[in-house]
Amino acid sequence: MARRSRKRKLGRFLAIAFVAAFFVGVIGAILTDTREPELPRAPRTQTRVEPQSQQSVIPKQVETSPRAENEAMPEQTPPVPTLPPRSLDPIETPRKTPPPPQKQRVAQPKGITILQLGDSHTAADFMTGELRRLLQAKFGNGGAGYLSAGRPHIGVRSSAFRITASDGWSYEALQQSAETSKFWLSGFNAIAKDDGETISFKSETPYNFDRIEIQALRQPKGGKIEIRLDGVFQSEVDLSGDVREPVVIQLLPERKASDRVREIKITTKGEGAVNLSSVAVYNREAGLSYSNVGFPGATIDILNKFDDVIFENELRRLDPQIVVLAFGTNEGFNDALDLVRYRQSYERALGKIRRAVPNAVIVMLAPPDGARGPKKQDDEKAEKRAATKTAREEPCGEWKTPVNLDKVRETQEQIAKRHKLVYWNWASIMPAECGANRWATMTPPLVAKDRVHFTMEGYRQTAAQFMKVLLPVIEQVRQSDNVVSNH
Repeated sequence: MARRSRKRKLGRFLAIAFVAAFFVGVIGAILTDTREPELPRAPRTQTRVEPQSQQSVIPKQVETSPRAENEAMPEQTPPVPTLPPRSLDPIETPRKTPPPPQKQRVAQPKGITILQLGDSHTAADFMTGELRRLLQAKFGNGGAGYLSAGRPHIGVRSSAFRITASDGWSYEALQQSAETSKFWLSGFNAIAKDDGETISFKSETPYNFDRIEIQALRQPKGGKIEIRLDGVFQSEVDLSGDVREPVVIQLLPERKASDRVREIKITTKGEGAVNLSSVAVYNREAGLSYSNVGFPGATIDILNKFDDVIFENELRRLDPQIVVLAFGTNEGFNDALDLVRYRQSYERALGKIRRAVPNAVIVMLAPPDGARGPKKQDDEKAEKRAATKTAREEPCGEWKTPVNLDKVRETQEQIAKRHKLVYWNWASIMPAECGANRWATMTPPLVAKDRVHFTMEGYRQTAAQFMKVLLPVIEQVRQSDNVVSNH
């Protein structure tokens, strides 16, 4: 009996010990979990190709003589011939396995979209890049926005992505073309005809997106492009068709409502012409995007050179709640500027924007101070004058502010008051006299040696001041129904 009792006690002890050991092991595993952290996965997307329904077919353009760069726009210009709009269903590009059907999203977009149109100050994306960084830190990352395809001009760049292109790409520019119906909002087309030509967009930090859009041309004898995100194949798109028509290739996240991307790479496949205009990275459901679309050397006339239908359809597609107009430097340097025609041209451009996005808040950014140096043939005389005059007699040295810069600002301010636009005078943050020259001779300099463009620090300081103007506008938009995009 005593022996049986000892065996029962031993059995109970072993059972208790086993249960205790089991629970200790479980708790220890939880507390000391050393599994490797999950690595970020490359995006997986569904791809679809949508004809731009309101302007599907590009007509053959009537040849006209190109306009001189600084020639003022006439009050009325003949309309560009266009074909009637047509509507087509989206075409899904072939995949190895068909994608699952997309569920209808109930939530409305809540992001903020800002579009800045301007000259070289905008095209370089130094000021706008700093604004994008500051505003996204405050309101969230709404994507990199709208980007030109490739490297069409030395003055066109992106602060969001490092853009590289192989040597086989050539470029067309709206500013040098009479065929205005060939151009979308970027104003540039990248064209390749050989196999294996690449355009890539790389960022050190990933950008959120709920859609990536590639603007291309479908045409007879068109080629194909392969699209990769973060090195992973997404789709191959055939750009051949019976007629020439603009299409938008959309990449939509497959796993969830939004995803992140560091690199977008487009490669031509086989023979055939490939024509790309832009690449855009959007996160419409949250955050803020700030797109810069600039044209080096341009005036406000560039907006009126766009085909009216294409331009308005482009703005509707981007659907910005805030449009910033940053023109005036090149007008101010035009000594033959006709101010009456200039006012008419500016108001015509405003009308195109208002028709496209009537609820958008328009912000007018007047040009900064600039200066023109002596002509080369006057250099020797200038040196002699500089040697005989003191700084007090000649505070600006040989750098003179063009007389029309002030007149351009005055005209813009009058237009802003008449149309109830938000107005900010960039020159107001610079010295009242010889502002460009004084900022160029500071340590460190805030204006470049040409006394027209700014240094990185100059653009950063400009962005910090302009942000004070934008913040109340953004808060107004956030509190209104306009924050809901129709895109």
